[in-house]
Amino acid sequence: MQRELLLWCVGAPAAVSLACLLLAFWVARREHWLTQYVVLAIATLGWCAAIAVTLVIRQEFDASALSWWNLEAWQQIHVPLTLTALFLALTATPQARAHEFRWVAAALGCIALAMVAMPSGEGWVDLFPEHRAWMAAVAGASLLNLWMLDQMSRRGTDRWILLVALAGLAGPTILAASAYAGLAEWGVAAIVATLVYTIGAACLPKRNLWCVAYPATLFAVCTTAAGRFYTYEDHPAWLYALLLLTPSCIGAVDWILRNRPTYARIAVAAVLAGLIIGVAAWFLLAGTSQY
Repeated sequence: MQRELLLWCVGAPAAVSLACLLLAFWVARREHWLTQYVVLAIATLGWCAAIAVTLVIRQEFDASALSWWNLEAWQQIHVPLTLTALFLALTATPQARAHEFRWVAAALGCIALAMVAMPSGEGWVDLFPEHRAWMAAVAGASLLNLWMLDQMSRRGTDRWILLVALAGLAGPTILAASAYAGLAEWGVAAIVATLVYTIGAACLPKRNLWCVAYPATLFAVCTTAAGRFYTYEDHPAWLYALLLLTPSCIGAVDWILRNRPTYARIAVAAVLAGLIIGVAAWFLLAGTSQY
C-alpha cells in the first residue's frame, strides 16, 4: 500500500509535472508571438493533469464512475478549477490584464467552483444549512487569493511566488489528512506537482511558470471546504478562515514590504507561512482545535 501511495501520489504527479515543465521550457525557446500563451497553457494544464492522474488511479474509477455527475463533490471541482485557472493563465499577459472583464469572468468561475464544491444528496441534508455560508466563503476566498497572487506576480516574485501557493496547500492538506484519506492523497499530489513547478520557476525565471499558482490556490480553497464537510470535528471558524486565506495573508504582508529587498520579502513570507502552517498543524493534529 505504501508503495502504491508513493507511486501514484508522489511519483506520477512529479513525472507529469516534470514532463510538462520540460515541454514548456522547450516551447519558450521558440520566438513567436504565440509562445507565451502556449507556455501558460502547458504549465496550467500540466499541473491539472498531474493531480488528475492521482485522482483517477487512486479512486479506482470504473466505467460508470467516469460520469462527472456520479462523482463526489470534491472530485467534481477538477473541471471548473481547470477552466477558471486556464482562463486566468491565458489572460495573465500584460496586454490582457488591462481588461476589466478578466476579473468579472474570474468571479463567475469562482462562483461556479463554489457551487460544485458543495456536497449534495440525501446523505448531506443535515449540512445543507451551512452551504450558503460556505459557498460565499469559497467564492470570496478563491477570488481574493487569485487577485492577491496576481498582484504579487507584478512585483518581481516570479522566482518564489509558487512558494506562497505551496504554503496555501499545506494547511488544507493537513485538514484533509485529519478528515478523509482519499482527499489527503489528492492534496499530497497537488503539493508534489506545485513543488516541481516551484523548482522550475526558481531555476527558469521569466518563463511564466508562476501561473500554476492559479489552479493551486483554487485547489487549496476547495480542499478546505471538503475538509470541513468530510469531518466530524468541530474546528473554530477562525481556523477555517486562516486556511482559506493563507495566500492573501502572505500577499498583504508582501505588499507592505514591496519596496524592501527581495531576500527580506522572502524571509518574512517564509516566517509567516511557517507560523500559519504550524498553527494549523497544532490545532488539527494535536487535538486542541475544540474550545
